Amino acid sequence: MIDRPASRIHTIENFLNAEECAAVEAAAKPLLHDATVADGSGGSKLSESRKAKQAGIKVHWDKEEEGDLIARLSRRVYNYVNHVLPFDIRENGQEDLMSIQYFGRGPDDEAPDRYMPHCDGDCTGLDFKMGNRMATIVMYCEIPEVGGATNFRNSGVHIKPKQYAATFFSYIDPETMKMDSGLTEHSGCPVVEGEKKIVTQWVRLGVDDENPWNSFNTLGIKYKDAENQ
Repeated sequence: MIDRPASRIHTIENFLNAEECAAVEAAAKPLLHDATVADGSGGSKLSESRKAKQAGIKVHWDKEEEGDLIARLSRRVYNYVNHVLPFDIRENGQEDLMSIQYFGRGPDDEAPDRYMPHCDGDCTGLDFKMGNRMATIVMYCEIPEVGGATNFRNSGVHIKPKQYAATFFSYIDPETMKMDSGLTEHSGCPVVEGEKKIVTQWVRLGVDDENPWNSFNTLGIKYKDAENQ
């Protein structure tokens, strides 16, 4: 769809299957909670701009060779990222897979489940900060009857969800290491009828076992560095 150096948006048919979706949903079920957003000061908060349920799913990499469904899916994610970007991204230190669920309550709902326009990483065209997000894959397990599209308003791209497909987007120029300047800003459109269940992986560059994703705050600064500021 779009293949600019700092702003790539791809769709992939049949990226995952029903069995993998069921495994993620089962793992997420006891962990679901209200979704949050960054609060602008390094933490997170509930917000009217994002209404959904979410649950982080830890990947059992030690079971990958046994055919663990979630590990198999997660490996496919990293293989695709490395197919597109030249960073040799590893699973070590990455964020958990995220199960996100939106529920439709009809056209008269004044506060539908949705996610207002936002960027997953920095989208101001600045230099990339190591350890931060630089790509996302959204995988569609269950799609609603009405609503639930993914809209990139600055790119003119409107993606209607298709079951078992995925949307990949990256927001870093691998050569200049500059971030996207807004073309990958996106929204999860209101779910009006039915349910939308997705699996999301936010992919970081510069994390590992010693510097995992949760050693950084939501401003992209390591907690230990923030304490000294």
